Amino acid sequence: MVFPGTALKWCFLFFTVMNKEKIIRTVRTYLLPLAIVTGCIIYSAFHFLAFLSPLKPYVAVTLDKAIPWFIFTMLFVSFCKVEVKQMKPHRWHFYLIVLQTVICVACTFIIRSFPQAGFALPLEGFLVCVITPTAAAAAVIGGKLGGNESSLTSYMLMSNVLSAILIPLLFPLISDNGETFWHEFSIIVPRVFPMIVLPLFLGLFVRYFVRRLHHFIVNNCKDLAFYLWGITLVSVTGEALRCIVNSDESGFMLIMLAFSGLISCAVQFAVGKLVGHQEGQRVTAGQGFGQKNMVFGVWTAFTYLSPAAAISPGTYVLWQNIVNGFQMWYRTRWNENRAKEGLEPYQE
Repeated sequence: MVFPGTALKWCFLFFTVMNKEKIIRTVRTYLLPLAIVTGCIIYSAFHFLAFLSPLKPYVAVTLDKAIPWFIFTMLFVSFCKVEVKQMKPHRWHFYLIVLQTVICVACTFIIRSFPQAGFALPLEGFLVCVITPTAAAAAVIGGKLGGNESSLTSYMLMSNVLSAILIPLLFPLISDNGETFWHEFSIIVPRVFPMIVLPLFLGLFVRYFVRRLHHFIVNNCKDLAFYLWGITLVSVTGEALRCIVNSDESGFMLIMLAFSGLISCAVQFAVGKLVGHQEGQRVTAGQGFGQKNMVFGVWTAFTYLSPAAAISPGTYVLWQNIVNGFQMWYRTRWNENRAKEGLEPYQE
């Protein structure tokens, strides 16, 4: 048995040996698995420990209020870093925007036409994965993979505006809440549109009119979005696990929902790379179309569709990070081979 005093002593020694930079670097490297494991542990504690049951309603209400603000803050900090002068549209931007719109409208039409079909729920999860906007972190990851960060940032802005338009228009058509289209529309618009569009305008306003605040954010809060993403991912992981455990769906349907997230991830990365390859921005377009803000995706699915539909975007978090991990490994190997041939690292 390890006594508390002994545990505290070892913790003190650990933080003494490891300097601040090493701790931060370690946390950044393993934030994804740490957040997922922490979310599972916290959910398990509330699920199995009876004395925590009275806290469940308060935690649920707190998270319901906090998650939208976390998403807003993450986007705001990211948009504060946007340099408008470096942004310019490319043809692949419009091709992917049109393609995303067509896929979302087609999925909505099929779900609405066959609401009782066995494929309707997995297709609903697929729709959520496609309609979700590009993640703010896509530009960072894309840059590390040799992509064009300015081009990717431009597409991220377009993707967020498109999602803010499509979600209020399409989700009421397939929602099973029993309300009219306009009632659902009036509920979704005030929450979704300001959450993902207002941060853009606020970020631009701060950049050009409140320069001191902008300077402070850019220089002192550059990692804030990353850590907020990690905190929010803890909540999303717990929420996704709760959806799986409490779901009335069969085991086969749960597998199909996870598979739907996998298929949507593979399709979007592949299609993005294929479209971007025509303009020499294969990596950039692949990240733009494939790396999604699934914290927002899980929240919208759970809030406006059904808990089961949130399973697909919940698993998408895992699939897209597996893809990114493989791409980082492949880029390292590829650039090593290019260096042996006297070539510069790949850069778009």
